[in-house]
Amino acid sequence: MAGGKEIRTKIASIKNTQKITSAMQLVAAAKMRKAQDRMSATRPYADKMRQVIGHLHHAHPEYKHSFMKEREVKRIGYIIVSSDRGLCGGLNNNLFRMLAKEIKAHREKGIEVEFCTIGKKALGFFRRFGGNVRAQITQLGDQPHI
Repeated sequence: MAGGKEIRTKIASIKNTQKITSAMQLVAAAKMRKAQDRMSATRPYADKMRQVIGHLHHAHPEYKHSFMKEREVKRIGYIIVSSDRGLCGGLNNNLFRMLAKEIKAHREKGIEVEFCTIGKKALGFFRRFGGNVRAQITQLGDQPHI
């Protein structure tokens, strides 16, 4: 049976861990908010691009650009967004499990698969998994340093 002093020490240790975890959660929430703000700032540009492409497509329906023709799929590219660190529940594991299934299905059909990774976890996964990583970005949520 644990003595009173041991119990008090464990309680204090748990409280300290709670404080650290709470601070980490606040930092992560602030970074997420900043990332969402940056993403929403690009939305008008994306909407305008869709509008321009739609206008061009409907301007001359008889003209078929080579990008608009259906072709046999030979290569597929994925942009994978993961976290740089853990503490996000099963997000990364679920993402990688789903990707592994899709990659296997594509490879069975003879389709080449390439990746652009955002986040350290995705980069590490594809280094172990053996994927063809064409581009990578890590620490995107961190503030730039001068």
